[in-house]
Amino acid sequence: MISKKKFVNLTIPQLTCVIAPQKNKYIKMGRGGGKTTILGYHMRELVRQMPKASFAMPCSTFSQALSRTLPSAIEGLAMFNLYQDVDFVVGKSGKKLGYEMPYQSPNQWDNIIHFPNGSIFQLVSQDNERTGRGLNSYAEAGDEAALFDPERLFVTVKTTNRAQKEIFKKCSLLGSEFYISSAPINKRGKWFNDMEKVAKANPKEYAFIKASALSNPYLNPAWFKKMKDAAISEVLYNAEILNIDPPEIVDGFYGNLNPVKHYYTDYNNSYLETIGVLARSEHFNCSQDNDLHINEPLIMSVDFGVFNGCVVSQLQDDEYKVLKSFYVKSPKLLDDLFIEQVIPYYRPHQDKFVYLYGGHDGNNRLPNSPYSYFEQIINVLTAHGWTVYLMTKGAAPTHTDKYLLVNAMLKEHQTRLPKIRINEPNNPDLIIALERTEARESLKGGIEKVKKDERNVLFPQQHAPHLTDAFDVPIMTMFNEVFKGYSALLSESRISTT
Repeated sequence: MISKKKFVNLTIPQLTCVIAPQKNKYIKMGRGGGKTTILGYHMRELVRQMPKASFAMPCSTFSQALSRTLPSAIEGLAMFNLYQDVDFVVGKSGKKLGYEMPYQSPNQWDNIIHFPNGSIFQLVSQDNERTGRGLNSYAEAGDEAALFDPERLFVTVKTTNRAQKEIFKKCSLLGSEFYISSAPINKRGKWFNDMEKVAKANPKEYAFIKASALSNPYLNPAWFKKMKDAAISEVLYNAEILNIDPPEIVDGFYGNLNPVKHYYTDYNNSYLETIGVLARSEHFNCSQDNDLHINEPLIMSVDFGVFNGCVVSQLQDDEYKVLKSFYVKSPKLLDDLFIEQVIPYYRPHQDKFVYLYGGHDGNNRLPNSPYSYFEQIINVLTAHGWTVYLMTKGAAPTHTDKYLLVNAMLKEHQTRLPKIRINEPNNPDLIIALERTEARESLKGGIEKVKKDERNVLFPQQHAPHLTDAFDVPIMTMFNEVFKGYSALLSESRISTT
C-alpha cells in the first residue's frame, strides 16, 4: 500500500516557528493561530530526529493532561498523517505491536505516547511527582504553558532535560525547549511573558515568537465576528484572539491576592490514573478533588440573576478552601446550574449537607413562581437527596466591610482568621474575576467594588464581579464579627498604651 503525500500549508508565523534556528522556542499565539499544528510538527520532528529518545511533555495537572494536552497532541500529529493506534499508541507500550523500545523504558506506561521507532513522550504533571519519576529526557515540549508554575517546571522537567547520546550530537533539537501558549489572562502566566526578555537578551539560544489569529488566512472572516458576537469583552477578545496582554489592574478590590500564596492544585491522581486516557467528561467529578473532605458538609454560595453562579467551599481547620465554582448564562436558569452542573459533580460526595449562602436578592420571588431563589435551590437539592441549611441573615455588608475583611484574611496577619486558599484549576473564571475586579473610593466614603462590567452586555459575565460576590458572602457571614472584635481589641490596646 502506497501512502499518499499530504501537503500542510503553514502560515507565516507557523513557518517562522519551523525555520527559526534557535534551539529554545517560546511561542505566544492567539486562539485560532494554529498552535496545534505547530505542536504536531514539532513532536513529529523530535521523533524523526531522535529514535528511541524520551521527551518530556509537561502539564499543569494530570487532569489537564488527560482532558486537554493529550487531545491537542493527538490532533496536531494527525495534521501530519500520524494517527493514534496506527502510528503511535497512548497509555501503553507498543512492544507487542513490534515497536522499538526507548533507550530508557519508563516504569509505567499510562502517561506515555509511544512511537514505532522507540521514541516516547512522557506526560509530566506538575501535581503528580510520579509522572516524571526517573525521567531523563532529550528535549521538552509543552502546550498551554501560561498555566505552568515556573518553579515546578524547573524541578520536574528542565532539570531532567540533560540526556546525551553520541548518535544525537548533531541533532538540532537535542536539549531543546518548546513551549506554546495564548496570552496569559491571570497573574500565573507572568513567567511566560518574561521569556520575551530572556529571548531578547540571548537571541542566539532563545526565540520568542508572537502572532494573533489574524495571521491565519485559512480562518473564515465570519469567525472573528462570531467571537465578538459571543459576548467576548474587548479585553478578553484582545487576549485570546489578538494575542494582546490584558492591562494590569492596579487598584484591585482584592489587592492582597497572591497566586503563589493563595492558589493551589490538589488532584486525586490515584483516581485519575484509574480512569486513564479513555476518561469521559462525566468521570471528571469531585472524585478527582483531593482537597475535598468527603464526610463534611459543603458551603455553597450563589449569585442570582441573568447570570447565575455558585462557589463551593469548605472550612478545613485553619484554612477556608474555595473548592470549585460553576455558572450558567441566559437562557440557562438557576435550576440548570444545579441539575446540570453542581449536583452531578458532587454526586460522589458522602456528606449530603449544604450550608447555603447568597445575596439578599435570593429572598426575591422567581418570575412566574411561588418560590424565592433560595427556596428553588433548596427544593432542587432536597429532591436529589441533599439537606440544606439556609445561612444568609441580617443586612447586607458594605463594600468597605468586605474590602477590609477579605484583604486582612489574604494578608494573614491575624491568627484568629483562617487562611484563604483557592483551588486554581477548579476556579479559573473566579480567579480572573478576583484579579480583575477594581476598587474605587465611594462618593459616600469608604471603598466600593467597581461593577460596571456587570452592566456591559459585551463583557463575559463569568469574569465580571458576579462570582466574586458569591465568594464574599460566606466569608463575611462567618468571619466579620471575629474580625471586628479583633480590630476593636487592637484599638483598645493602643488607647490604653497611649
